[in-house]
Amino acid sequence: MIRAIYFALNFVMIFLGVVLAIHFDLWIGLSLIALFTFKFFLQLPSTESNRKLDESFKRNKKQMEFKFDK
Repeated sequence: MIRAIYFALNFVMIFLGVVLAIHFDLWIGLSLIALFTFKFFLQLPSTESNRKLDESFKRNKKQMEFKFDK
């Protein structure tokens, strides 16, 4: 839950940087955009965890089948 809030706050701060860059000071706004974009991309999940999830779906394929799939 905390990670989701942190992720959303990074997104909000990027747009705050856009507003600051347009209306107040370009360099402060651009620095906010750069900093929080970097932090935003660090919060994205890795592809390694996606592979583990994919393997889990392959192992449990029988559980994932529905009658309307056939």
